[in-house]
Amino acid sequence: MHRTEILAIATVIGILGVISGFLVLNARSQLRDVTRIAHMREMQIGLDLFYMEKGTYPEATTALALGQVATACLGADGFSSPCAIDAEPYIEFVPETPAQGLDKLSGCGENENAYCYFSDTETFRIQFELESSNAQLGLQKGLNCLTENGFAAGECSAYAIADEAVAE
Repeated sequence: MHRTEILAIATVIGILGVISGFLVLNARSQLRDVTRIAHMREMQIGLDLFYMEKGTYPEATTALALGQVATACLGADGFSSPCAIDAEPYIEFVPETPAQGLDKLSGCGENENAYCYFSDTETFRIQFELESSNAQLGLQKGLNCLTENGFAAGECSAYAIADEAVAE
């Protein structure tokens, strides 16, 4: 083999390596977004079950970071930790967002990259962030909102219960 042939082969292998690396990173990003959307679906189901049984959503007049120590369970009394042993929880383990790849756009209090929940008992909002858009669900890269009516693109203040609750 000549040097030029070896150089050409090395170049092709290098290009294939770069392309495959990019594809792996993109697949990981998409997997994290699918996980975040699945978490939102789980939260919607749990909150709907809570509402059907109680006639209200768990109240949170200030933004509440989900999946943290104090909000690890959705039980009969709302978000708390731990779940009551004698009661069947609506969501036994409230998920925390996969933080890798996010731009810290959705935060509640001291919690960055969080699922932020607020409610006036008749409606609820959960603000969350995605790494890329999802055309099938009408979601955008960045901030999105889950409401009692489903997904909505953009920050939750556009669908706010009270603008003061979103700002906190």
